[in-house]
Amino acid sequence: MTDKKISAAADILIAVRNGGPQVANLGDAAPATEADAWAVQREVLRRLGGTIGGYKCAAPPGKATSGAIMATSGIRRGPTSWAVPAGQQIGIEGEIAVRLKHGLPPRGTPYTLDEVLAAVDAVFPAIELVKSRFLDTAKISGNEAIADNVAHAGFIYGADVANWRGLDLKSLKVRQVCGKTVQVEKIGGNPSGDPLVPLLWIANHLHDLGLSLQAGQIVTTGSCTGLTYVDSNQRVTVGFDGLGEVSVDLA
Repeated sequence: MTDKKISAAADILIAVRNGGPQVANLGDAAPATEADAWAVQREVLRRLGGTIGGYKCAAPPGKATSGAIMATSGIRRGPTSWAVPAGQQIGIEGEIAVRLKHGLPPRGTPYTLDEVLAAVDAVFPAIELVKSRFLDTAKISGNEAIADNVAHAGFIYGADVANWRGLDLKSLKVRQVCGKTVQVEKIGGNPSGDPLVPLLWIANHLHDLGLSLQAGQIVTTGSCTGLTYVDSNQRVTVGFDGLGEVSVDLA
């Protein structure tokens, strides 16, 4: 993908981020490869003056893997508030996330799960806020979705959990409440089965893209609650047994 096409794709996505209407697709600027899609992500981040605060990822069995940059500016400790334009909704996903205490630089052999877990500083409950720059995500290519940071809009995280190693992360009960309404209550639900699966995947996959996990970065491992769209002027709380809860006020 040429620099001109990367720039054209970034132009389209930034225009929507700045308040323009959602688009059907990226047209001639659509990335042909995953590497091209990540190049678009990085160009958007560069133009916005942002830095990489972490990544979102998914590695569901038998389906396409995906990952995206989370900008530092969109990562907040909960409870907190998040502005939602009047008359609009925002997507909510309850997730399990980790923070790294040291980086995992490229090397000749892939990292093992034990090595990746040794780099984890903390685990906590999280809410990913979702807002696509496309009109209909079912009608775009996988690479276009990745170019748009897989619809990432923001990230709210809860308190660190010290005893996370004693928890069966794939089988925790999760509960999502909006206002006084329980929207989700279930056991498990991570699309990859075990949230450690996508964590290991992205730790190694980033090396193919010229990136790597760094100390202090956060990795969120996919929605355990599915995707629910909610209106503004409500509080959403997501909690996991053993991990506590996190909340956001949609202003």
